[in-house]
Amino acid sequence: MIIFISLRKFFQALALVTLAGFLWSCTPVRTKNIVDRVYELDPQGKIFVSRALLENPPKTVAVLPFRSQTGEGRVEGSEGLYNFLSRKDPRQPESVEERMRRAFFGQFAQLEFDHVKISRIDRTLQREGLNTWEKMETFPLQSLGELLGADAVIVGQVTHFDYYYAFLYSQLTVGLSLEMRDTKTGEVLWRVYDARRDHTVRIVYDPIALAVGLFQVGFSMRPINMMRAMDEICRELVGTIPPPLSSE
Repeated sequence: MIIFISLRKFFQALALVTLAGFLWSCTPVRTKNIVDRVYELDPQGKIFVSRALLENPPKTVAVLPFRSQTGEGRVEGSEGLYNFLSRKDPRQPESVEERMRRAFFGQFAQLEFDHVKISRIDRTLQREGLNTWEKMETFPLQSLGELLGADAVIVGQVTHFDYYYAFLYSQLTVGLSLEMRDTKTGEVLWRVYDARRDHTVRIVYDPIALAVGLFQVGFSMRPINMMRAMDEICRELVGTIPPPLSSE
């Protein structure tokens, strides 16, 4: 009898913990919680926030052009597949880096920072001959801040942009490495590295289920799902930036 009561209490406690985890995972948040990451087999990346960002945040921030950090051939293959599936004109390509940059900017613009428009940033960099990542990296940060009228800049690298497919399994992976740098001191105010992995897997038990499973796995590789993954990781990473305190 004592064992039966103990087992009943154990299962009641387990049910409460499971329910709490489910409700927690349903709560709208800007970043993933532990339940999301375990369920999606998606471990959390690294996050650094300096004291200077908390105590004296920059007023105006510019999001500089991103670059691809992935090995040659891997991201290009996934980019080519993405363009093929989305019927992009190969004569008018839009790079992965620029798509990720604009997705990030769309989320970052919701924070209470003043931001420099992407079109103005690109015109200024083009005018000054800073049209490559290497030239931007070697250009004095303080001078760059003066040119753009920015107290800080965000530099980013695309670390993942991958399609994986294996019969009844597919995975879409996007990843970013980002830094916010103070243009006056050169200090890194915020740094984050993370990747988002969306898995689709099907278990089949008869020919009809096999046909349905193959269709569902193939359907998960649509370009709209990759766009959602890009938007999602940008939303999550922006959620790690402490909002500036109101001056009112």
